[in-house]
Amino acid sequence: MSRFSGRVERLLQRVAVGDDVAHSLRDTVGRDVHTGASLRDLFDGQEAIELERFFSELESLPRLRPVLISLAARAAGARRVDSELQHTAELLHLALLVHDVALGRQGGRRRRVARRIVRRSVGVLGGNGLTLRALELARHTSSPEILGELVETLREFSDGDRLTAALRSDRGLASSTEYLHHADSHTGALLSFCCRAGAHLAGGDVMTLTAMGRYGRHVGRVWNVTDDMAQMVSDRAAWHLVQRVSSGRPVFPAAAAGQEDGEIKVLWKELCDDPNEELANKVVLRILSTGALAHGRTVVAREAWAAQKALAHVDSSEYRSALEGLAAGMAREALRVA
Repeated sequence: MSRFSGRVERLLQRVAVGDDVAHSLRDTVGRDVHTGASLRDLFDGQEAIELERFFSELESLPRLRPVLISLAARAAGARRVDSELQHTAELLHLALLVHDVALGRQGGRRRRVARRIVRRSVGVLGGNGLTLRALELARHTSSPEILGELVETLREFSDGDRLTAALRSDRGLASSTEYLHHADSHTGALLSFCCRAGAHLAGGDVMTLTAMGRYGRHVGRVWNVTDDMAQMVSDRAAWHLVQRVSSGRPVFPAAAAGQEDGEIKVLWKELCDDPNEELANKVVLRILSTGALAHGRTVVAREAWAAQKALAHVDSSEYRSALEGLAAGMAREALRVA
């Protein structure tokens, strides 16, 4: 498990609702959030066995998607939260995860488990099968507009895949702008779907839907940038870079550093041609010698502030405060990255 995954897990257990540290996000919407067991019930036979293994190994990791759906729905005024919608978001996440692993990207315990799933080639646990199951569930949710949201999210995933393929083919170092575009079409798209879908459950108006979507997009950026920063100062930094260049996934500190130091672009191309940890260590040291981490902290603070500002249209409640607290808490974690 990466440093950031562990930190976010602790964060989700103890994020302030407003200024009241006696509550956590999970306490706030605990009655609304589905369990891993209920998601496993959607599958039969070998698929259920694989999901059982998957969730047993991931039980301690954060499950942000159902929490965001619940908070967004309640903040928008929903009387109930649809468990099938939460299942849809989790299946989308799993499909994205399996696809990432198939491209070569992995990191920590969830990647190792997903890689085993890919190796076994279990039918419905292929990315396409998971996506189809997510579409089936979305079709039966209480808000028909959610199916359209899901299709748009899949389109954004596809845009991110095209950028990844181009970076892998060109062996180029992504710019900061390209990095944020990728974050938007990856984690940002998924979290935006969660928040907008939650608002649909409440019959939210266009302004509420827009506010929730913007919030999810900015929180997705915070998550991606902070995770990359934490990886860059961990003892697995070189390994992380090797995995990223092998799959074409951009890395924020590298993107930021490349704008300040042209030599990093040269080293990045060399690493793409020959992905090995010795060269990756050299790249890591070069990146850390720039102001890339400081720039990352600035970006995280800006995006967390934008996430909170996006909620200004949403009526004040403990649920909106919890969403604001999540963004602020994640930004505080980024400031602790050395």
